[in-house]
Amino acid sequence: MGSCQKGKSETDPHPGAYKCKKCGAVSEKEKHLCDAKKIKGDDKEKKKKKK
Repeated sequence: MGSCQKGKSETDPHPGAYKCKKCGAVSEKEKHLCDAKKIKGDDKEKKKKKK
């Protein structure tokens, strides 16, 4: 496991990135966070917004 970012994100939240379950920090690399979970995207909502 990586070290906790203490709520300081490295990138903006987007599908494919990782978010820490404990502090909410976002990073591209899973091992940069202490309790990482992959962010899932919902393409259906994005398509509806464009129309």
